[in-house]
Amino acid sequence: MKTSTKILMCLAGAALVALGVLCIIYPGDTLLTLAWALGLMLIVSGCSTFGAWATFRAFNPFSGLTFLAALMQVLLGIILIINPAPLAIALPFIFAFWVLYEGIGLLLDSFNYKRLGWSKWWLLCLISILVIVAGCYGLFCDPIASANVLAWLVGIGIILDGVGNWIKVAAVNRVEKRLHKITETSVKSLTSRM
Repeated sequence: MKTSTKILMCLAGAALVALGVLCIIYPGDTLLTLAWALGLMLIVSGCSTFGAWATFRAFNPFSGLTFLAALMQVLLGIILIINPAPLAIALPFIFAFWVLYEGIGLLLDSFNYKRLGWSKWWLLCLISILVIVAGCYGLFCDPIASANVLAWLVGIGIILDGVGNWIKVAAVNRVEKRLHKITETSVKSLTSRM
């Protein structure tokens, strides 16, 4: 790998780590950015659905529904880009509801594992109760805490992605050194045979 590529990967890693830290420091802005990014993704998805509609409309008797779905995606995406605040406000509630839903699923799974004879079912049951409590707390007691946790998770994910870039560069350096040693050893053994 070229040295310039390694430098760019390290710089990208540093930028990702810095962005992740900013996500953690400014959770409100992180949620607005997530809402804006969702709007952008909806626009791109809607445009690709328009492309599918244009390609298959002669063969699909329900192509009007595909057109309508594409139009709705693009319009919703534009609305979210113009005004991301409503979704940013709703994201912590959606996140807390998802955590609550997953906790209930874990609780049901723990009882299924008990029926199957797993002796540690109670551990999964205990964890599920903690997850349910966390979901209820975020949903009913403190949605700002949900917003902060969501922003922290996004920030930590971005930081880990940046660190991953640095690890990739270190791995490439190691592989290149090993290949260089193998090549040198091969060349030496060939020249000694001659």
